[in-house]
Amino acid sequence: MTTLPKNIAFDKWADIGFTWQGNVPVTDLPRLAEQVMADEMLTVALTLTQQDKILWLNYDIKAVLSVACQRCLDPMPVDISGNYRMAILDSENKIGYLNALDETADYVLLDEVCLDDKKMIPVADMLEDELLLAIPLSPRHDDCDMYTDSVGDVVDEPTENPFAVLGQLRDELSKQN
Repeated sequence: MTTLPKNIAFDKWADIGFTWQGNVPVTDLPRLAEQVMADEMLTVALTLTQQDKILWLNYDIKAVLSVACQRCLDPMPVDISGNYRMAILDSENKIGYLNALDETADYVLLDEVCLDDKKMIPVADMLEDELLLAIPLSPRHDDCDMYTDSVGDVVDEPTENPFAVLGQLRDELSKQN
């Protein structure tokens, strides 16, 4: 089994393109693994292509992940399958050109994702970021009821007026004078 590359060289693959596909265990993506309840497999197809003078990074994902329902804490399936597409721009000057092609396109500047001068694109981290965004912030079953039996009966007790203590102090001070 081949593993998902962590980084790919921009200088080497920008002109000729890059393709990879395979199965990726969720444990290979540690931040995503923290969010799921089971060791799952992702089917990933990764392509880096140049189209209309823009470099595109595409992820085609097929996976259903089990996350904890925020009401009952039982596993809940979340389908994160889809095609994630992002433009990688080598300069801010290309943002206007990209917007003319596709206003809704996601993009990232090469200098923002490359941590060193080697121009290595962190494709594994970028994939993990996209998948983390695909998981609902507070997942819950559609038909899930919050368990209130475990809390017990809530008794409404009358609360004292917080200013009553000040009133008592005032009365005591006025008796002393």
